[in-house]
Amino acid sequence: MGAASFIGSHIADVLLQKNIQVIGVDNLEEGRRENLKKASENKNFHLIIESIGQLNIELERLDYIFITSEHEISLKKILELFKEKKPRLLLLSSVELYGKDTPAFLRWLKDAEAEIAKIASENNLNARVLRLGAVYGPRMSFKSDEPTVRLIQQSLSGDLQKEIPMEFSSRALFIDDCVELSMKCILAGSTAQKIFDGVLPSPIKVAEIKQILMDPVWYDQKGFTPSELPPWTTPNLEKTINSLHWHPKAKLVESLRETLKYFRDNEISVPVAETKKTEVEMVKEEPKGGWKEEKEEEKEKKQGKKLKFNFSKLPMLLAIAFITYALIWPIFELSWGVLTFRYQLSEAVKNLEKGQFSQSLSNIQQASLGVDQAQSIYYSLEPIRQAGFLKSQFEIGDQLSNLATYSSDSAKNTIFGIEALYKSLKSVTGESGDSPKGYFEQSKSYLTSADEDLSKAFALLNDDNFKKSLPKMLEGRVQSLKDRLSLYSGLVKKARAISSLLPEVVALDGSASKNYLVLLQNNNELRPTGGFIGSFALVTFEAGKLKKLDVNDIYAIDGQLKIHVEPPKEIKDDLGQKDYFLRDSNWDPDFPTSARQAEWFYNQETGQRVEGVVALDISAIEDLLSVTGPLDLPDYKETVTSDNLFEKAIAYAETNFFPGTQAKKSFLTSSSQALFNKLFFIPDQNWPGVVSSLGRSLDRKHMSVYLNNPTLFSYLVSQGWTNAMPRAGKESDKVYDFLAPVEANLGANKANYYIDRTVNLETVIGKDGEVNHRLRIAYTNRSPSDAFPGGRYKNRMRVYLPFGTKLNRILWGETDITKTATNLVDYGRLATSFLLELSPKEQKVLVLDYQIADKLEFKDGQAIYNLDVVKQAGTIKDPFNWTLTYPLNFKLASDAGKKIGPQEQTIQTDLQTSKSFEVVFKK
Repeated sequence: MGAASFIGSHIADVLLQKNIQVIGVDNLEEGRRENLKKASENKNFHLIIESIGQLNIELERLDYIFITSEHEISLKKILELFKEKKPRLLLLSSVELYGKDTPAFLRWLKDAEAEIAKIASENNLNARVLRLGAVYGPRMSFKSDEPTVRLIQQSLSGDLQKEIPMEFSSRALFIDDCVELSMKCILAGSTAQKIFDGVLPSPIKVAEIKQILMDPVWYDQKGFTPSELPPWTTPNLEKTINSLHWHPKAKLVESLRETLKYFRDNEISVPVAETKKTEVEMVKEEPKGGWKEEKEEEKEKKQGKKLKFNFSKLPMLLAIAFITYALIWPIFELSWGVLTFRYQLSEAVKNLEKGQFSQSLSNIQQASLGVDQAQSIYYSLEPIRQAGFLKSQFEIGDQLSNLATYSSDSAKNTIFGIEALYKSLKSVTGESGDSPKGYFEQSKSYLTSADEDLSKAFALLNDDNFKKSLPKMLEGRVQSLKDRLSLYSGLVKKARAISSLLPEVVALDGSASKNYLVLLQNNNELRPTGGFIGSFALVTFEAGKLKKLDVNDIYAIDGQLKIHVEPPKEIKDDLGQKDYFLRDSNWDPDFPTSARQAEWFYNQETGQRVEGVVALDISAIEDLLSVTGPLDLPDYKETVTSDNLFEKAIAYAETNFFPGTQAKKSFLTSSSQALFNKLFFIPDQNWPGVVSSLGRSLDRKHMSVYLNNPTLFSYLVSQGWTNAMPRAGKESDKVYDFLAPVEANLGANKANYYIDRTVNLETVIGKDGEVNHRLRIAYTNRSPSDAFPGGRYKNRMRVYLPFGTKLNRILWGETDITKTATNLVDYGRLATSFLLELSPKEQKVLVLDYQIADKLEFKDGQAIYNLDVVKQAGTIKDPFNWTLTYPLNFKLASDAGKKIGPQEQTIQTDLQTSKSFEVVFKK
C-alpha cells in the first residue's frame, strides 16, 4: 500500500529480488510512477492504480501487507483483507509520535497504529509497527524539513551555500538500511504486536554532512570518519537493534553520492529549498471533538464570572433527552445489527467453500440472533409510530429490517441448496448409495428461494429513495453488505445452473446411458482452445450414476482412422502433416466449433457417439491436485503434486508416440487416470474444494464445456463456461473494439513451458474520433537449447480484430511481415494470420499497427468506447498494459485508469481472465 512512494518502491524491489509476487497499490497522487520503473520490468509485479480506500481485490493468498503510504489513507479495505487472509502486516510510522504533541499531519498515523493494534489483538492477527525517522536515498521526496533532506535538496538545486538555521545533528537513515530493517521486522520471528524504531543509533553532525555534499569525491577518496557524538536514542531503538540483530551498514559518503547521482543521471527536477525564517509563527490546532482551548487571558477574564443556569428547565431537558434516546437508539441498534451481518456472511461463505455446512449455518444463525434482538427493540416502538413521530426514521427502520430478513433467508437457503448439491455429487459418483434425485430437487428448491430473496435485497439496495434516506455514517456498511451479498448471488447462479444441468447430464431419467468425451490438453504445447490433445477420457453415466471412466492416449485411437481427412492449410504447411486427426481437432479458437469437430473424429475413429465434450489443461489438473493431494504413479515411480506437475510433464514429455502405438501410457495420461480414480472412486472426497477448483479453471479458461443439447448448452453459455469466440455485436451508440490474439504451437515441442509474453496496447484517439492502435507483444523463449522438449517456438499466430479494421503494418522484431499475413473474416471479425518463429534464448516483439473502422461520435455531448480483450485458453497470467491517449477537446467522464501525462491514461493488469473496459468521453 503506497507502492509508488519512496520507501514503498524500494521495498517492492527487494521483495521481487526474493521471487515474491508483489501487488502494488497506489493512486499515484503522491507516489511517482517513475519509482516503479524497475519493479514494472519484473513479471511478478502487478500494479493496481487505485485509491486504497476504494480497493476491491480478490486474492487466493496473501502473505504480507506493507503500509508505506506517505499521506493519510483509509484503512478500511486493508483491515478487511488483513482479517480475511491473516497475513503479516507492517505499518511504517514516524518517531515523531513519541513527542508530547503529535504534529497534525501525523495524527492519522497515531490513529492507524491504534486501529491496527485493536484489530490484531481482537482477532489474534500478526501486525507490527516500524517508527522511522528521516530517510534519504534515490527516489526520495523532499517534503521533510529534516536537515539531511534539506541539505541534499540544496545540493541538487545549487543552493548549498545558503545559510539556513538547522539542528546540530541528524539521525537520517539511508534507504537500504531502512528497507533491510523493514524486512527484518516483518520476516523475523516474535515481532508481532511490537513497535520498532528506525533511526541512526549514533547521530552525525549536520555541518559534516554539508561538507561532504560540497565535495563528495574528495571525501570518497580521502575517507571520512564522523565525529563521535553521544547516542540519541528513542524508546524502542535498543530493543530493535538487539532483537532483530540490526545495525545500519550504509557508509555516509557513498550513500550521499549515490543519492545525488540518481537525481542527476535521471535529470529529475528538485524543488528549490525554501529559506526558513528564524521567527516562526506558531499555530495551535484545535483538539478533536470540536472542543476549543481557551487562551490564558480569556480564562482570566472568565474566572470572575459566575455560571448562570436555569435549573427550572432541567426536568424538561432530561425528558427530551430520554425521549430522543428511546426513539433514536433502537433504530441505530437495528442498523448496527443488520449491517454487522455482513461479517458473518463472509465467514459463512468461507466455511461453505470448505464444505463445513454446519459451521456456515452457525455463522448465519449468530448474525440472525443479533438482528432479531434489534428488531424486537425496534418493534416495541410501534405506539410511537402510530402517533406519527419520526416517520422517515421508521421508514429506514422498515427497510433495514426487510434487508436483514432477505439477507438471512437467502444465506440459509444458499447453504441448504449447495449442501444438497454436494450430496447429489456423492450419490452420482457412488460414494453414497442414495439416489441423487431427491438431492437435486432439494437443491433446486432451496437455490430458487435464495435467488428470489437476493433479488429482493438488491432491489432494495439499489433503490434511489433508500440510498438518499440512508444516513452518511451507514453508507459504507451498506456497500460492504452489498458486496457480501454479491458473493452469494454469484454462488447461487452457478449452483442453480449446475443443479439444472446435472440431472440431464447424468441421465437421471434412466432412458439411456450418456457418454461424454474429455480432452486432456497440454498447454506446454499451446493450441487455440488450450493445448495439444495428448490424452482423452470417455465418461459414461446411467440412471444418475457414474458407470464407466476410461483414460487413454490419443494415439491409441488416432491410428484407427480409416479415411483421409484434409487438415487446415496451416497444419499441412507449418506442421508438415498431410492428415487431420482428433489430436489436432481443436484448431478453431471457438471451443463449441472445435468440440463438434472432436466429436466427429471420435465417432469416425471409435464408432461411438458422445453427448458433449469437456476440455481440461495441465493448469486445471494442477489446481485440482491442490485439493485432492498428491498422486502416486507406479509406472513412473513418481509422486505428482500441484507443485511439480508442470516440471514432471516436461521431464517425461514423449517423442516416440505415433498413431496406433501400444507403448506405456504417457505421463499425462497416467496422471489423469490416477486423478480421476482418486476423484470418483475414493470416498470422503472434498467436493466443495473440487467444485471451487473447477470453478476457477472455468473462469480462467483452463476448462471448457460443450453439450449437444441446446437447452443445456444455453445454461453453459449463460455462465461463460463454453469459451466460445465472442461474436460481433449489433450496431449501437457505442464503439465496440475487440482484440483476441490466438497462438498455435506447430513446432512439435513443449516450448510454451519456456515462453514469457507481455501484451501492450497503445490506443490513440484522433481529433475526429478515429481509433488507432499499436499492439506490442513481447516474447522471450527461455528454452536452454534446440533439444526437445524445448526448442524453437513455431507459432502460427492469428489476431482477431473488429470487422473492417485497416492493417497498416506488422513487424516481427526488425522484419516487416505485413505482406506474408493472410486475412480472413470469421465470427464477424477480421482475423490476420502469420507465422512467427523464436529461437531458444531469443527475445522479439510483435508489432501490429492498425485502425478500426468505427469512429467515436458524440451524441448529446457524450461518446462511449468499449474494449474487449479476450484471453486465449491455456495461457496463464500474461501481463497486459493499456495506454489510452485522446485529444485535448475530449474529457473523461469516467477514468479508465490513472493519468500518466496530459490526455493520457494507463491500465496495468493481466490476462488471467478476459478483460472488458468502458471509457466515457464528454465534450
